[in-house]
Amino acid sequence: MEVAEQSTGDTMEITAAPTNELLHNDSADPIAQARALELRRRIQASGYMLIFALAITGAMGVIALMSADVVLSATLFAVAGIILLSYVGVNVAGPSRKTPMLVGALLLVLFFYLLLSGGVNNTGLMWAVMLVPGFINLYGYKWGTITLGGVGGATALILFYPDFPGLLAEYDTAHRARFIAVFGALTALTAILDSSRHQTQQMLHKLTAELENHASTDALTGLANRREAYRAIDEMERRNRELAGRYTVLIGDLDSFKAINDTYGHCFGDRILQDVAQTLQDNTRADDMVARWGGEEFLILLPNTDVQGGGILAEKLRHKVEALSGQYEEDVKISISFGVAEGGSNAKQSQLLAEADSRLYRAKDSGRNQVITA
Repeated sequence: MEVAEQSTGDTMEITAAPTNELLHNDSADPIAQARALELRRRIQASGYMLIFALAITGAMGVIALMSADVVLSATLFAVAGIILLSYVGVNVAGPSRKTPMLVGALLLVLFFYLLLSGGVNNTGLMWAVMLVPGFINLYGYKWGTITLGGVGGATALILFYPDFPGLLAEYDTAHRARFIAVFGALTALTAILDSSRHQTQQMLHKLTAELENHASTDALTGLANRREAYRAIDEMERRNRELAGRYTVLIGDLDSFKAINDTYGHCFGDRILQDVAQTLQDNTRADDMVARWGGEEFLILLPNTDVQGGGILAEKLRHKVEALSGQYEEDVKISISFGVAEGGSNAKQSQLLAEADSRLYRAKDSGRNQVITA
């Protein structure tokens, strides 16, 4: 059997192009699509957070300027400029998993500056309200809550530690206590709501995976069904066009199976189908696909294999299936005929399947229980 070396792609960080490809690729894994969608949601949340931070910081800068506090106004405008550059940079560089981390770090620096300085008229603490939903959206309810817990603890230390170094703002004790209480309650409520959303999303992922599995699996044999086989052949065609490789298709049909069903009943026929399916799977490689093509027909897709190699495997499988006859109490003869066809970089799915099917029927017409490769 001729087997070409198969190249595998390196694992890459999900960026804009792969994310969009996954979201618009109908044949992609639904779980991968869900993860790509979650990453895009967090990146969008990062953009919204930057816009909101820019608006608040710019407004504070204007108020400070109107109050003749030139130093504070200049500082806030400088911070607003940094936020604007960050927003532009994120959009120019393209989405990345690093984006939420960088945005979170920038927002924390801005928050602690406003906490210590008081911002305009000691309103810096109010800026923290946006951190709660923002961090939960950026990092999810679990890590977002942990991060906010750390922020809340650090804030409480700054507010209640006597004469904390660097604290320029003047907050009365009641104001400090109310803020910590509101911050904690808002964090808990937002985390609970996002946890519910996360659990619902996980359930949807599970249901999607189950539905995908049911849609691509034959219920009787557990093999891939015809729909999944078509998808796999399409993917093989695409890959081999890019790599100039080859692959082989085997179509096998159980001989005189209708007579077996009529003589011994459909339950016995189903048992034979299950045993044949298991035999085919047990005697093929992990990278090969075995599918129930329809009725008593099976399709085997062999990547990196030429027609001669496919013929050798088909002969092996034919003998294995024929050997099943001796394991039943019923006096039954089980055999299978195969048609083998090779695909390549210029092969079309319809032509390949028609060629394999034609060779299968030649095997039937020639006496059954044989393999035709040309």
